[in-house]
Amino acid sequence: MNKRGFIHLILMACVLASQCAWAGWTRSSSSTIRFDGDIGKDSYKEYLEVAKGGFTRVLLNSDGGYPSVALKIAVDIQRHPDVEVDIKGVCLSACASYLAIAGKHLTIECDSVLAWHGSLGRPEDEARSMRAEGIPEGLVTEYGAWLKAFHEEESAFYERAGVDIALLADSMRAVHALDLAESYSLDTATGEYSYSTSAGVWVPPMSSLTKYGVRGLTYCRDHDATEAGRILKGNGYSVKFSTSTFR
Repeated sequence: MNKRGFIHLILMACVLASQCAWAGWTRSSSSTIRFDGDIGKDSYKEYLEVAKGGFTRVLLNSDGGYPSVALKIAVDIQRHPDVEVDIKGVCLSACASYLAIAGKHLTIECDSVLAWHGSLGRPEDEARSMRAEGIPEGLVTEYGAWLKAFHEEESAFYERAGVDIALLADSMRAVHALDLAESYSLDTATGEYSYSTSAGVWVPPMSSLTKYGVRGLTYCRDHDATEAGRILKGNGYSVKFSTSTFR
């Protein structure tokens, strides 16, 4: 994943939704907290405030956002005993990769979709891309160190969750296989250009998640491609997706 791909992953929520609404943590009851919207820079701080007093249930309806912030929240959720995570609507990208599997139990409601988008790139690949773009070596080194630390924490999180981290690699395989639309523009007077690709997600069969080690899984039914598309569209998302099975 190159530099543009990294930015694309972080801002995926804005690409998927018709408009971006910043995230919000709320407390629904003495035992339940809820998150709706985009995982932004301040979402971890907001989570810590709402989580005061403890909880045993987390409701999620999120189109993803910053992976590093989502991972920090998920690591803290793991510290709470016997938490049930309940997907109500959609849980995409960083929401699926981290928040969804942070508890001891995972419930996916009938008209809900859980979809992955992969993880951040490997430090060596990112360094190669950044150098090719002429990024200063100091920044290349600093970002590589940050990315290495992120992946170490990510691996530790997946190990504690008992989930095979191949789930992330398989999601990237599925998304990369999609025929994603490209768009670009060139200002011939100035030489300025822009380039982007449409977003894509992987909606794995829920029955496959137990094979990756997702524990305490309860779901209404497996969604075929037609139903997954209907639910995504019904929640306001126009995005290409894969329902490929790897396990």
